[in-house]
Amino acid sequence: MATSVAPRGRRPTRGLAVSVAAMLAALPAFAPLAPCNAGEPIRSVEIGRNREFRINGKPFLPIMLWAQSPSRINDGLSVGVNTFVGNGSSVSDKEFLDALGKNGLYGVMGFKQDTVGHRYLLGWIHSDEPDMPRGEGQTGPRQSPEELGAVFDKIKAADRSRPVFVTFTSGFMRKTSTRENAAAEALYPAYVKASDVAGFDYYPIFGENYPSRLDRVAEGVSELAELAGARPVYVWIEANTGSRWVTPSLQVPLKPMHVRAEVWMSVIRGATAIGYFTHRWKPDYRQFAPEREMAAELKRINEQLTRLAPAILADPARVAVAISMTDGLPCHVKATEHEGWLYVFAQNMHVDDNKESLRQGQDINPRGGGATITVEGLKAGTIVEVVDEGRAITASDGAFADDFGPLAEHVYRIAADQAAGH
Repeated sequence: MATSVAPRGRRPTRGLAVSVAAMLAALPAFAPLAPCNAGEPIRSVEIGRNREFRINGKPFLPIMLWAQSPSRINDGLSVGVNTFVGNGSSVSDKEFLDALGKNGLYGVMGFKQDTVGHRYLLGWIHSDEPDMPRGEGQTGPRQSPEELGAVFDKIKAADRSRPVFVTFTSGFMRKTSTRENAAAEALYPAYVKASDVAGFDYYPIFGENYPSRLDRVAEGVSELAELAGARPVYVWIEANTGSRWVTPSLQVPLKPMHVRAEVWMSVIRGATAIGYFTHRWKPDYRQFAPEREMAAELKRINEQLTRLAPAILADPARVAVAISMTDGLPCHVKATEHEGWLYVFAQNMHVDDNKESLRQGQDINPRGGGATITVEGLKAGTIVEVVDEGRAITASDGAFADDFGPLAEHVYRIAADQAAGH
């Protein structure tokens, strides 16, 4: 991922609205890319050089739901997920996997001998949050790294054809860990060795009622990716409120823009799978609780991720790409190359001017602003398509400019031969 740096020279001008139709007409039509279609029976699961899943040799971005029952399959389909993780029902794992396969979905399940080789089994998963501290009056985590390693070895002895997932708490993160740093630094590398795929859950609004901590999702992905090395990294994203830890009358609303921002923070920082935590306990318990507006946004996000998956999972760009925003607003960028195109995924990361002083239960006030994206060797006059927005920008020499709303992201497509190194 390119580092956000300030470009040299004056800020380039934006493309004129009157020329949008002509600019888009000059580009080859943006056709859906060719990801692996969920529902294709699995012959092989591999991890590629970009930490991506490859099913039957094709790139695949898992979009997951946690601990659901088969009765929630239609809910998952309605928001565009492609994988269910864990069995939140009384039916057998085999029955659950059969039902998922009939609906074009995959499953990640706890290890069971009778589901080895199932055509819709994407992978195995350890017991949830092995790093969670034991109960009151006890010391140490639920499972030690040695215990987790023994489970990993047992699974691999029985089946090396599927990767083993593990989900951590946010205890490895420097800003959230309640452990001494030295202890955490020793614990998590050992945990990671007992997995093929590493993930975590962190819910700044649902779990902590701190919208000002929204950007910690991005920080967590970066930190876990560093620990995970070549392993894929995933993150569970909050999708509704109603947790057991927040008084309902004090709960800050979780907005679709928050969830969208968390997803794109994760993707840009290197996550190659995304999961949603949709359970709630208040005012009543539900496995799948997103309200209508949130469900519509989840569908929009997930359809876009699915369509762009081959570009998201592609090789890093061979040219340097960076972003800066007015007033020094925090921002970040990811750039890849796929089939002759340079893809730039950029996001405004500003949460609040005073976010460090905001208390629990206080909402945020994210700001928008102008951005300059520098692309090494970009030729003046190059057409930059803003994917899924029906508009285009004309580049200046080495850069182009755009506006970003609060917590907003844009995806850009540029002919790779218009940049240096091609």
